[in-house]
Amino acid sequence: MAIHTPSADTQNDLDVPEFMRTETASDRPNLSLVKPIEGAVVEHQGETLRPAWIESGKELAARAREHAAENRLYIGWSVRGYRTLGRRWLEARRDGHPQMIQSAKAEREAAASDTAAETAAHELVQKRRAEYRLHRRWHWIKTGGWAAAGTTGLTTAVVVGGGWVDVLLAVGTYAVGTWHGRPGAEAAPFTDSTSGLIAIEPAEDDPFPIADANTRDEAAECVRRALVSEGINVAAIEAGRRYPWGWEITVRLKKGTPADLIAKAPELETPLDLPTDGLLCQPMRQKRAQVVLRLVESDPFEDMPALPTRKPNSLAMRDKALVAKRMDGQHTMLTFLGQHFIVIASSGGGKSVTFRTIGDTLTDCEDVIVVDLDPGGNGLEPLAAAVGVRVVGADQMHIIEAVLEKLLKIAKARAMLLGKLGMGDNWIPSPRYPAIVTLIDEYPQLSQRAKALVVAILRVGRKSRVQVGLAAQEATKDSIGAAIADSIALKIVGPSRHQDIVQVFGAGAGANGWRPDRLHPAEGLDPADAGKAYIMGGGSTDPLIHKFIPTTYEEGKQRAAARAAAGRPWFDAESLDLAGVDFDALDAVQPRAQLPEVVELARAAFTAAEDPARMTTEELYEYVADAAPENWAPREDEEVEAARRRYLKELRETAAVIAPKVDMKTKQWLGGRGYYLTTITELAGEEAPEEG
Repeated sequence: MAIHTPSADTQNDLDVPEFMRTETASDRPNLSLVKPIEGAVVEHQGETLRPAWIESGKELAARAREHAAENRLYIGWSVRGYRTLGRRWLEARRDGHPQMIQSAKAEREAAASDTAAETAAHELVQKRRAEYRLHRRWHWIKTGGWAAAGTTGLTTAVVVGGGWVDVLLAVGTYAVGTWHGRPGAEAAPFTDSTSGLIAIEPAEDDPFPIADANTRDEAAECVRRALVSEGINVAAIEAGRRYPWGWEITVRLKKGTPADLIAKAPELETPLDLPTDGLLCQPMRQKRAQVVLRLVESDPFEDMPALPTRKPNSLAMRDKALVAKRMDGQHTMLTFLGQHFIVIASSGGGKSVTFRTIGDTLTDCEDVIVVDLDPGGNGLEPLAAAVGVRVVGADQMHIIEAVLEKLLKIAKARAMLLGKLGMGDNWIPSPRYPAIVTLIDEYPQLSQRAKALVVAILRVGRKSRVQVGLAAQEATKDSIGAAIADSIALKIVGPSRHQDIVQVFGAGAGANGWRPDRLHPAEGLDPADAGKAYIMGGGSTDPLIHKFIPTTYEEGKQRAAARAAAGRPWFDAESLDLAGVDFDALDAVQPRAQLPEVVELARAAFTAAEDPARMTTEELYEYVADAAPENWAPREDEEVEAARRRYLKELRETAAVIAPKVDMKTKQWLGGRGYYLTTITELAGEEAPEEG
């Protein structure tokens, strides 16, 4: 029996007893077990994510088809894959050999003018080329072997197997290319489990860093392994003294020359784990087979002394004075008595610091007059108060020439005063008869006439104690010249080029450990090796690095003021009178007319030779080619005689224009043919110098 329950509306209309009525929804209380939603409701807009393992095969196939279609059936992947495999094959064939050959060639070029080092570098180039040829031969053999084996297998499968085998081989070939060409295939699948550090365990006899050596035996063994790894044949190794900066170790070679070891110095720094240019090599002059190695792990000049504070004018020129510190801890004491000197350092190499330190010493000598000449800068500005004569600036070249001419006359006059003053063979400096030291910064910027005057002073000034100190950024033939290098005994070279070693220290010096080219000039705020230098002469015979003690600008001014207040020496009357010069009216000197270069050089040649009565064309041209090689030295494939005729022709043609009345025909005399001094001075518009 079915029971029909009327609707709520019907129940309300019927007369139903109270107990039979049903409550309506509006009469019931609102019962909820869930908190009402607060805020905005965002509808789901993506696809339902499901794990890959519950994907149906149909869906997986559909996704695979879509991926293949999007990537154009992986054709690009396959092409890229085989291109990658080809690149790997080519890299394995090269294996870095072309780069090593190029590095060896660069080393050979850097060793120009150093015969021993150049020969060693050339042998290294040949050795690396031979190694490359052998490597390529074995690479072809391996490639051919694998190719033959693979081709044989594939051919057999194609011939013996059916069509399905061919299809499988094609698909496999396609898949190999696709796999190697997939995106990210070149990325290394390493996990970062070592904080980015991969250390290769060394073999039993591999080299190890010198920093790990704590005893002399360990240091000797460290060097032995490094030398053996680079093919150096050694007979014995003795670890000497350990300095705060590193080790000093003596190596005795079994065969070969010290130059062979020196040429390997850059390569040896790697197994020894030294800083760049941290291995210094010094062959022993007494024993050719022995080479002293200095393994510089840190700066030897961290603890530099200060220049001594002395009473003004308390030094004499003959005294040895502290100017620098040597890398082995010894103080560098120099005397400048009777020594011309030169300072070479590239820009930022500390040339000004070195010159100022030397100037500080000389201005503290009671028997020295310092002459400061600088055509390109401000010279010894901090020490100006203690300087005797000072001329700076390119616009003052005519005054610089006048000062040098006066100094040359004094040098000649003093030679005639030696006997009269009872000084013997050499001028004896004293406060009354002081030595004269002319410091010339930026020497290459001097005029041709000024350079010729300097050369003349270098030749006659040493005995008269009229000395010259030169400074330049480089020592090329056109900037310094052979005449300069041959006349100077004390040579100081800081950070510079390899060519400067030969020009200043001489051929073969680099092979004997004189390597200022391995010093580095300052860059920005990094001082690098500024102020460091090799010193040859003045008692310094070993290729050790020295660092000159710097002085601040204010310190220099204070020292100079104190010395000026105490009184500085001046030119002696005897020298001035006999030379017929004075330094009272330098401002009145007028610039002379500018001469054509060929005429200027001819006049300079006579000046440098102390104005002889005549010069042969060979003597004249020798000076010209040395003073201005860029224009008048023999060109490529040009004979010396042809170059000399080229210069003389230009001289005659120029003379015909500026002084047509001057007879420029060469004159013949016993023993030569050339020009008389009177001819050249007339051409230059000068009066002939008085004889004697």
